[in-house]
Amino acid sequence: MTATNLKLYGTFAVEAMAPTPRAVLERLRTLLSAGVEAAADENRSNFYTVLDNGCSIYFYISPVSAKVWVLESRSLRPAPALLHAVAQSA
Repeated sequence: MTATNLKLYGTFAVEAMAPTPRAVLERLRTLLSAGVEAAADENRSNFYTVLDNGCSIYFYISPVSAKVWVLESRSLRPAPALLHAVAQSA
């Protein structure tokens, strides 16, 4: 993936295509307003991934409306239950 700096100006909407916590949507809006390093999807135009505080956010920016659509967000950290299971098996 190619890294690029994204910064959106003015008013823009950030919405979710899949169940996504409101905090993630607000955080992405803040990052895009301030400017953030994002990985461009090499197979799809206007699709990007941002890594922030152990969270990966995959999103699309409409070139027509500048609306941002979050397609997926996930934690990059193992779930506490998984950590406990790994510790128990060691």
